[in-house]
Amino acid sequence: MNYQQQQQQLANSAAIRAEIHRFESVHPNIYSIYELLERVEEPVLQNQIREHVIAIEDAFVNSQEWTLSRSVPELKVGIVGNLASGKSALVHRYLTGTYVQEESPEGGRFKKEIVIDGQSYLLLIRDEGGPPEAQFAMWVDAVIFVFSLEDEISFQTVYHYYSRMANYRNANEIPMLLVGTQDAISSNNPRVIDDIRARKLSNDLKRCIYYETCATYGLNVERVFQDVAQKIVSTRKKHQLSIGPCKSLPNSPSHSSVCSTQVSAVHISQTSNGGGSLSDYSSSVPSTPSTSQKELRIDVPPTTNTPTPVRKQSKRRSNLFTSRKGSDPDKEKKGLENRADSIGSGRAIPIKQVQP
Repeated sequence: MNYQQQQQQLANSAAIRAEIHRFESVHPNIYSIYELLERVEEPVLQNQIREHVIAIEDAFVNSQEWTLSRSVPELKVGIVGNLASGKSALVHRYLTGTYVQEESPEGGRFKKEIVIDGQSYLLLIRDEGGPPEAQFAMWVDAVIFVFSLEDEISFQTVYHYYSRMANYRNANEIPMLLVGTQDAISSNNPRVIDDIRARKLSNDLKRCIYYETCATYGLNVERVFQDVAQKIVSTRKKHQLSIGPCKSLPNSPSHSSVCSTQVSAVHISQTSNGGGSLSDYSSSVPSTPSTSQKELRIDVPPTTNTPTPVRKQSKRRSNLFTSRKGSDPDKEKKGLENRADSIGSGRAIPIKQVQP
């Protein structure tokens, strides 16, 4: 690598880190405004200001590129599955290295630096709070469908969500991955989706790659996101070869990144609130996982609290990765399933990333 390439690498990584910092700063400031609004004595004025702030927040949530520098190449990954699928735990484990059992009905929007073929990219992760809609389908560069290996409804939901996606986007245009989560499997909660059915589903989803993950231990979690990012980059390169030089493409990171200078890896570690008991999971991992057990990671880094301010009463709650204590698991699960298709996309406070 020559001097110019080294400088490009440093500049690119610095721009990505700056973007992550900007992204993380938006929600805390928005919540500060909500707190200040409580001091406005005039109800009509208070509500008018609140509606404007909500509109700004919606614009931010629906466009993760809101503050993005055009020089930063990004990869857009959408994650769909019902509330019993384990998708939020999958995302949380990838971002923080910790496990939380609770699913987020509102989904979330997150950013992380990832390195593919020696080049740094800004990975935009969109955990969708409901079935995929047109805006989501047109936004993504790749989709990860998630279901729980112990939940039949979450398995059938993947077929439904895939059909919804096909209404808005040609499935051949974007990479797709299928993930079966093992998190909820135990001696009292056995696996109900066997490997044959899971692989048939992957064949039905245009022969997409199938993974089994465990957010409790970290099995295959990193690999899923690394592979989906790799597929996006490979798809772009194939597209570029089919249409000619870069100069024929629009000047956007989605296209220009395939021709940019390749740079080396930087891995960002993160911490957040969460954690979970590992002692009861010995019986929950199938004897024949889709990948070797040597990829199991059972080391969980220390956790710190992530600020999770909540909007009061008339404000919509942002409850991603917060903990509910003393709740009834069975009653909670039924409630999640009943709301699975009725909840639209929501918002969540970005997880604070700790720079190495």
